[in-house]
Amino acid sequence: MMDPNIDIYLIGISVLVFLIITFLFIRKISNKGELKVKIEPVAGTFEIKEFDEIDIKSQKAFDFEDKDHIDYQEQKLAVLNLISVDKSMFEIDQVYGFMNNLGATLSHGFFVIKDSNNKESFRIANALNPGTFEAETSTFAILVAADLNNVLDPIKTVKDMVNFAYEFTEKFYANICDQERTPITKQMISHIESQAQEIARLKQLAVAEKSD
Repeated sequence: MMDPNIDIYLIGISVLVFLIITFLFIRKISNKGELKVKIEPVAGTFEIKEFDEIDIKSQKAFDFEDKDHIDYQEQKLAVLNLISVDKSMFEIDQVYGFMNNLGATLSHGFFVIKDSNNKESFRIANALNPGTFEAETSTFAILVAADLNNVLDPIKTVKDMVNFAYEFTEKFYANICDQERTPITKQMISHIESQAQEIARLKQLAVAEKSD
């Protein structure tokens, strides 16, 4: 007499054989590189395409042309980006108030911080197109830049830039990033400070040579 469960056994064996064959087939084509996995971009990924359209060296606002107080040299830019943590827009009225409290002056669409001699130390601009601040400006990224070759005190300029950046990020919930928009580290800041120290040293040597 035939076992009444034989049909169940046969079905189970058939399913098992099918799964084994399917597994072997998939492994074969994947080893041949025929099985492609499509990786979709994650929604909300932090991308700032507008930055790619802005070259700080080509921006008219950052053509450091104030050459009266020192011998003008080729630019050596120190750049920081201040980017909203969640990409929410900064309150422009609060930004203006913050700049005003620090004594920054608005000139040609960007803010200027001056040193104790009333000479330009560094500039603050809108890091998104069109790169300027207006009453209706909407931005989640701000750029801070100085031409270390053409400031009176490169070391103090970098220190003031970093202090400004920390104050801004505390006030507006933002991250400090480098020129490549990568979150900045203490090592990166130390590197910028070392550049400023070297530039200051070269300036002192140049002054000493002129006085001889």
